[in-house]
Amino acid sequence: MISRIYFIRHGITEGNDRKWFYGKADLPLTAEGKETLKKFRDRGIYPDIPDDAGCYTSALSRTDETFQIIYGDRARKPLPLLNEMQFGEYECKTYEELKGYEGFHDWAYDETGDVKLPGGESRNEFAARVSKGLKELVNLHRMKEWSHRHGGQDAITVMVCHGGVISAIMQELFPQVNGSMWDWMPDPGLGYMVEFEGGEPSMYEKITDIKKLGFGFMRLPEKNGEIDMDMTKAMVDRFMDRGYTYFDTAYAYNAGKSEEAIKTALVDRYPRDSFQLATKLPAFSAKTEEEAKAMFDTSLARTGAGYFDFYLLHNLDDEKLASFDKFHMWDFLKEKKAEGKIVKAGFSFHGKAEGLAKILDDHPEVDFVQLQINYLDWEDPEVESRKCYDVARNHFKPIIIMEPVKGGNLSDFSGEARDVLTAAAPDASLASWAMRYAMGLTGVITVLSGMSDMDQLEDNLATADNYKPLTEEEKKALNKAAEILHSLPGIPCTGCRYCVAGCPSSIDIPGIMDCMNQVVRYNNAHGAANSYYWTIMGAGKATDCIQCGKCEEACPQHIKIVDYMTRAADIFDK
Repeated sequence: MISRIYFIRHGITEGNDRKWFYGKADLPLTAEGKETLKKFRDRGIYPDIPDDAGCYTSALSRTDETFQIIYGDRARKPLPLLNEMQFGEYECKTYEELKGYEGFHDWAYDETGDVKLPGGESRNEFAARVSKGLKELVNLHRMKEWSHRHGGQDAITVMVCHGGVISAIMQELFPQVNGSMWDWMPDPGLGYMVEFEGGEPSMYEKITDIKKLGFGFMRLPEKNGEIDMDMTKAMVDRFMDRGYTYFDTAYAYNAGKSEEAIKTALVDRYPRDSFQLATKLPAFSAKTEEEAKAMFDTSLARTGAGYFDFYLLHNLDDEKLASFDKFHMWDFLKEKKAEGKIVKAGFSFHGKAEGLAKILDDHPEVDFVQLQINYLDWEDPEVESRKCYDVARNHFKPIIIMEPVKGGNLSDFSGEARDVLTAAAPDASLASWAMRYAMGLTGVITVLSGMSDMDQLEDNLATADNYKPLTEEEKKALNKAAEILHSLPGIPCTGCRYCVAGCPSSIDIPGIMDCMNQVVRYNNAHGAANSYYWTIMGAGKATDCIQCGKCEEACPQHIKIVDYMTRAADIFDK
């Protein structure tokens, strides 16, 4: 049984527009506030809730209006203890109007929480009231859990209230997460999902305006060896028309052509606030700190975006991390955030869970991580998808999923594994199984897919638009298919990397073995070529192998590595 409470902040009011201090004032939603909520609702960012969900608002009309726009005329109950903070004589006034008031400075900069507003509440009084209201809400939710204990139905509660209230609630539920009131404050119409286990909060994820499908600008359609801009524009238009707004590129994708294509197909044709744009910086490919940092300005110029909603240090692992540290890229991210050039800063990661944990311990300031996650890699000892996912969740970092279809390997395979999935769902594409698996994980901002044609786009849109979690029977079928795929003959490389230490050509041998397995196991030459491109970035190519044999001496699996390097050179380097 799943047990969740959704906390949603009310929509925009005049008080939000005018930047008032207001709480008790019963302000209605503005026309803009109503339209924004309808847009969010129609884009599907709010959870579908069962008929017996617990539905609550504060006792103020703006929360009731918000609930009605999202969920209609369903029965709901007001909980007055979860009204917004009462500002007394400061109600409906701005900072500029209040800064000269007697006592305002003492209240605004009070570190004890005991300074009381004239006619209003102190911060401690507010926190105590919200805590009492939270206990009332959780008790009502636990009654629903209790009523469902035998039937196994999910226990779902929705609470529409206020930004300050939600911030205070999240600080109480997750004290181990460092964050101020403002760090936890959701924007109007957004909020959090909190999951409970054994009556205690176990995890949370944000309710955002980003849907669970992102457009990866890596495998774009091509015509005569160049990006097909007409088709790319058509795919962008279709994606945006369906309410999907997250686009992902990188400095090095298509030798910079991807960022330029983003400008032509998206940035030049849509309002800047209508989409989210992410790109990445590969400091490991730079020779100097100046060269690495200049990549940021190059990306800004190529995309014409003005700023990046999500900005990533690209392709971190144990070996590449040193370049980012050496060039002070973590401090560089902070500087660009302070300048308003980056909204959210994070990194993409391709290493083991232990390395991810160390990075997140050393850099708790990052806003998110991007991880390779799919059902085939979930328990793979080389990729460690599940372990990396758990590390990110335990550090309370939201996740962007890359490679949900494993570079195309999970979208087109034959044999017994295909038969298992086809028997379970005859009309479902193989790719849809992989996408649903990734979309079903909690704590995920979006799931990226690199789409090369309109058919792939339409298939992903259909999966996302009609998303349903995998049933228990479907999970069994997917696990069976994964077992079969893992059993297919291939190169038995375990990724121990003993071979790498003594390689005089600095070849990422396990990485190239994985590329070869994409060819050997899945006949996916195109996906393997893309993987090879990234594997050799900052490392040796297969053709750099001097056939010294040191790798074979170190290999505990006794793999004929030199022979495979020769085959890889024939496939990828020609």
